[in-house]
Amino acid sequence: MNLLYLGLLLFVTLLTTLYLASSKAIFAVSDWTFHAARVEEIYLNLKSGSFFTFIAARTFHNTGAASFLFYPCIFLYPWAFLRFILSPVNAFYAWYALVTFATATISYFSMKAYSKKSLASFIFSLVYTFAPYRLYLGGAVFGEYLAVTFLPLLFLGIYEVLWGDKKKWYLLAISGALVAYAHILSVFLSLEFAVILFIIKLITSRGISKDRIKSLLLSAGVCVFLVLPVIVPFFTDFIGQGLSSAKPSISYTMGPRYLLLNSFSAQKGWKLSFMLMLTILTAWAFIKSRRNWIIYGLGLFACFLTTRYFPWKLTAGTPFEMVQLTARYLSYASLFLTILFALGSSSVLEENVTGRKKLALSCSLAVFMALFSLSSLSVYRDTLKNVQDMPKTSANSTQPAPFKRLRDYNYYNQFNYKISLAPLTICQKAH
Repeated sequence: MNLLYLGLLLFVTLLTTLYLASSKAIFAVSDWTFHAARVEEIYLNLKSGSFFTFIAARTFHNTGAASFLFYPCIFLYPWAFLRFILSPVNAFYAWYALVTFATATISYFSMKAYSKKSLASFIFSLVYTFAPYRLYLGGAVFGEYLAVTFLPLLFLGIYEVLWGDKKKWYLLAISGALVAYAHILSVFLSLEFAVILFIIKLITSRGISKDRIKSLLLSAGVCVFLVLPVIVPFFTDFIGQGLSSAKPSISYTMGPRYLLLNSFSAQKGWKLSFMLMLTILTAWAFIKSRRNWIIYGLGLFACFLTTRYFPWKLTAGTPFEMVQLTARYLSYASLFLTILFALGSSSVLEENVTGRKKLALSCSLAVFMALFSLSSLSVYRDTLKNVQDMPKTSANSTQPAPFKRLRDYNYYNQFNYKISLAPLTICQKAH
């Protein structure tokens, strides 16, 4: 069954990606130009025979911006390698497909290890991978987009260390490192929920055994060791050289009404899917185990964190301001709520469907999710039709707003503009 489900996941991945790629264009919005410039720098260095990239010598207007030292870029290398065999636009969409299928595969096997149920794992992978918020991230917010790939494995590792097989501590160590190499801020967000789960374990089990504490410390130690290439430059170059970053602050929160109503619309964006919103409204009726109540509570809490009703003003001057956009918690809400949706829906289906009908059902689910995703992405396609191509201009020109459309023939025009570094990216100290 694993091969069948992975085949269906690949089908949805290719269908949605080809739908986007058929536009032969990219909408350069949000953080797109920042990440595209980083990929361009890596590609140019590879072309020159240099594998490692530390500073931007040929992009970011040759300023020597040290973003590569403090903003991990390892997962951008496949995109840069694809530039050698594909056009700029096709290289991006091929990378997009690779990340999407990697997310689907990791999600499937993580849920399989947790639930021991193939159908539940398939449903989880479909709904999580093609969630509206993740589709939104795939348009330009690539650090967070990559981190979402590893969240199911990360929380599987936390579960194994605290409740499951403590000998699988390595899952937490490896997944934590993968998240760190994708998006440092996501490490901080994940730690918040890890601490909550640790406290829940203390309360519900009246303590934690020494063996589990050892496994937790071992996983943390190995994880830190694996991310030393990120940690060391932070202390030697960021703190040591007096570099600075953008001042953190909570710049945007959502209202509950916006989250509720927007989740029933078709387009991608800062929202949950209608399936997960229905899970919020109905899950309490069929939850029976304490474990699922904990997952439900975490999902609701993550939703609450996205809204203005959480007292974000009290976090002023604290590390929690690094969140900047509270919509980031939608990834965690999607993760926890999708677990419940998958477990609940698969239980109902398995009780009533057997044999060949299960195969037909699985195919139908894949087709449904493909159509659901295409409807979400259709707004993006429509936007591409209505925006102007990015023109070529002088290097002193600031980037046009709203951002423009990129095609293969004008792809390099984006590098002629002044590019501001992303909010959490390190800027050099002025002299």
